Amino acid sequence: MTLYDDDFRRQSDRTVDNLRSLYAILFALSLGLALTGTYDKAHTALISQSFNAVSLALHGLVTMSFLVTLSLFHYQTDRYMDVAYRGAGLLGVRPPIFLLDLVRGLLSMAPIYLMAQALGAAPFQQVGFTWYVLAAAVFLLSNTLFLSWAAVRGRPPANGVPDLIVGRIEALRVFWLLLNSACMVLLFAIYSLFRSAGEVCPARGEEGLQVGFVAAFCLVLITRDMIDISQSWPVLHPAAPGSEPVAPGRLLTWLERADRRRWIRALALVLALVIVILSVQAGLWDILAVTRNCMSV
Repeated sequence: MTLYDDDFRRQSDRTVDNLRSLYAILFALSLGLALTGTYDKAHTALISQSFNAVSLALHGLVTMSFLVTLSLFHYQTDRYMDVAYRGAGLLGVRPPIFLLDLVRGLLSMAPIYLMAQALGAAPFQQVGFTWYVLAAAVFLLSNTLFLSWAAVRGRPPANGVPDLIVGRIEALRVFWLLLNSACMVLLFAIYSLFRSAGEVCPARGEEGLQVGFVAAFCLVLITRDMIDISQSWPVLHPAAPGSEPVAPGRLLTWLERADRRRWIRALALVLALVIVILSVQAGLWDILAVTRNCMSV
């Protein structure tokens, strides 16, 4: 390896490390907001001596769903940058593709930051968990849209990344796309069920069926994250004793074929589009109206 190669590798590693540091800052800010909100709500409950076992359990479940989602997203973003860009440096990487991945990561953090803000005492007193639920839905939708962008498949073959790794990363992205779309379908079905039961603002989460909706919403998020990490682990953390990396599961192996990814990507995007249309018809995109309804409950 020449001195030029060494210098190029150091510059590439520093670029990836700088991006990882930026994501870490956003992670720390979101975590700090969530913990501050938890403290404020606990302090208010202690001062007023208004403890309620059901409410306490629900707050704990919501906070747990956020921490799991935040931690998993930060870990996967960090590992994705390593696997996709660090192995062979930035040699041969097309700048627009790299920029899209950078923007995707930053914009995907915005809904998480809003989720952290929504866990504060003031938003909860106004609309309960409504803003948290909406921010989480936007997080799933935004990731679904961003995952449909071009990725490492836009690299020329000379970049040094083995075709097998590229195929697995692409398979993982399509898996995330399908998982998010399926999750949105399930969450909208749960929302429609509780609305049909007479709840004007099921996401408020203070009494009656509202508690059930918020609990179901958080359990779906946590289940989604558990499925996610169980499938993505062999791709994002392929290290194993010996020379052969850990093989991905059957679904990701099945998605390594480009023709299958095209069909699944199209299916996932259609599901996401259907949910967006149904959400608009249900008035969920009218944030002001949703806020008014939840404040008047």
